[in-house]
Amino acid sequence: MSDVPEVELNGRIYDGWQKCSLNMSIKDIAGSFALTVDDFSPEDVGDMSVKVRCGDEDLLTGWLDRVDTSTVPDREGTRISGRSKSGDLVDCAAIVQGGELRNVSLLDACRELCRPFGVGVSAVDQTGDRFDRIKVEQGETVSQVIDRICRERGFNAWAGTDGGVVIGRPGFARSEAVLRYRYTETGQLRLDNNIVELSGSFDMSGRFSRLIMRSQAATSDMDFGLSAAQSEAVAIDEAVKRYRPAILTSDGAGTSAQLKARVEWEASRRIGLSTGVSYQLEGWRQTSGGSFWKPGIVVPVEDEKNKISSDMLIVSVSLMLDEDAGGYRTSLSLEPLSAWAPKPVFKEAEGDAQYAALRAAVSGGS
Repeated sequence: MSDVPEVELNGRIYDGWQKCSLNMSIKDIAGSFALTVDDFSPEDVGDMSVKVRCGDEDLLTGWLDRVDTSTVPDREGTRISGRSKSGDLVDCAAIVQGGELRNVSLLDACRELCRPFGVGVSAVDQTGDRFDRIKVEQGETVSQVIDRICRERGFNAWAGTDGGVVIGRPGFARSEAVLRYRYTETGQLRLDNNIVELSGSFDMSGRFSRLIMRSQAATSDMDFGLSAAQSEAVAIDEAVKRYRPAILTSDGAGTSAQLKARVEWEASRRIGLSTGVSYQLEGWRQTSGGSFWKPGIVVPVEDEKNKISSDMLIVSVSLMLDEDAGGYRTSLSLEPLSAWAPKPVFKEAEGDAQYAALRAAVSGGS
């Protein structure tokens, strides 16, 4: 199986490139690529299609966005770059007849929004109940609408290798390999490590000793002062020793149990987001002859430098080829799984049921 990347421009194989990089993330609905080339005219850009494949597998399908030329020493040459087909969803407005979609599933709504652009949508999970109504605001881009409705249901949207969009929850699969950076008893790096370089970031600024979530909802005059009433739930971060409180307001009048679930999720998410690591590996595949590295999957990590011995989530992947800088390399950005747990969702009650929910929350009911 050949692992030499093949670049196709407007249906023709293009051989005049020297370096390449492919970037994918579960945070981005579009992947991106960049090529350093010998000679390329800006006049050639137009609506140029691009496909990057390795062996029998497509890695990116999209459009050329940009050509940069330079004669500056150490940067001399031409660089062409672009995004997957779903890049148009980031730039362009969502135009929907009547300004809304009714009685649609999450998957069908995304497909309807993407159809005019020739961008397909698939899902790796069941996407749940149908929406009664999805309103598209004036000026919203397609990606903004998709991101909004996905977050409402606890999903993410990211780029597929065919240029389409994938809907799912991070952690849908496990890696074929374990990431290792370990030492021998004498303090030397072990020979079976596969992490070549690493960096870590540990940021406590977003964490609080007490995270307080309060629920407040507008009520009618018949509620005798309940308009000012609040219920609250508290989560404690034991790792934050000094006094650092924060107050958050819940969207909707939830019950005590719902508020407790929401504030514990928020605290857990903040703990997860406080840790991030990046690893650089040799090659583009998880194992010899195995799958290419991709975002959204869970990987076991044994990192003695950063004292990590647990499963982590691959948030973003960069596949790079530069013969002057180590040949084939993969850069992975990882975060703890708790940073990506789906947000607990509860529907806002209508009419007097909204006030009943508030009354129950204030009195400690659930």
